[in-house]
Amino acid sequence: MVWLFNNRRIHIGFWHLEVNWEEQIMFTKILLPLDGSALAEKAIPHAIEFARIFNSRINLLHVLPSEPNDEQTLHAEPLNWQLHKAKTERYMHDAANRIRASLEIQETDDETDCGGRVSVIILEGKVAENIVDFAQDEEIDLLVINTHGSSGLSRWNLNSVSMKVVSLIYKPVLIIRGYQLEETEPAEVSYKRILLPIDCSRRAECSLTAGSAIAEYYHAKVILASVITPPEISAIDPYNQDLQALNAQYLELSRKIVHHKMEELLTRFDGNAEVRIIEAPHVYKAIVDLVNEEKIDLLIFCAHGQTGELTLPFGTTARTFVEYSPMPVLIVQDLSYQEVPPTAASQARESTRSRF
Repeated sequence: MVWLFNNRRIHIGFWHLEVNWEEQIMFTKILLPLDGSALAEKAIPHAIEFARIFNSRINLLHVLPSEPNDEQTLHAEPLNWQLHKAKTERYMHDAANRIRASLEIQETDDETDCGGRVSVIILEGKVAENIVDFAQDEEIDLLVINTHGSSGLSRWNLNSVSMKVVSLIYKPVLIIRGYQLEETEPAEVSYKRILLPIDCSRRAECSLTAGSAIAEYYHAKVILASVITPPEISAIDPYNQDLQALNAQYLELSRKIVHHKMEELLTRFDGNAEVRIIEAPHVYKAIVDLVNEEKIDLLIFCAHGQTGELTLPFGTTARTFVEYSPMPVLIVQDLSYQEVPPTAASQARESTRSRF
């Protein structure tokens, strides 16, 4: 079977996955959804930085919701709706002009021109569905999105719209944490310390090219990290000693394999890069501790690793960091929307539509 991902040819057999990741990942078309809130705007500096690194075009997208709720009741009357739409347009063009100024590019005569460096798009309808459909139709390379927006902060690490979009878009996503607003927050960001967790699978290497490009731009310190987790064994007599001996053999062999693989990956990076091999029972905690210890600015994962289920948008580790990462996290998606079977909910929705 042959799959295509970002024009890469992926050969899948029953026992191995052979992937050519040598081609450079380029985020030439960035999608930045904005909803008019200060929380959502926390993603703007990150979109600007990626546009600088990859010489990208930025598509600013706002979706005017069609679903009725308490906030939209005010805009139900046609005149109020037009006033609200005009206010939204002014806000989006102001945001576009601020981004143009940061990128030091001139404003175009037609600000909605898709050929420009910064474009403004305003749609109407269901928010999450419109963002996903636009990203697929326009072949967006990277989604930059904040965890929270106009609905404000909540007990959830991602609001409902962000979670829906990230789960269904099947594009690389840069997720920005928006838990608080700080008046002293810098207008610009940089990624001087980058962490690339790798499980030593061939598939997980899809994150390396993006990490290498960002590191080269900033002359950043790169840490390639791999976590060895001891197998879970039950202490059952009279086999306890045998199990412990097998466990020790497994760990020793794992250390040799992981060390060899990580040293090989290290040769792909020029300059300030190092390897960290950690033995810990929990991958998430081990990586978070390393993030805090090294004061990491950016985490970069591949969406799937050695055991990633290819019918799901993310493997277990990537999914955990999508929801709980304390830092900005870039998830490089290795599947396209067309390669994933529709969910049961999608099938039910299409079946319902076909009846009418």
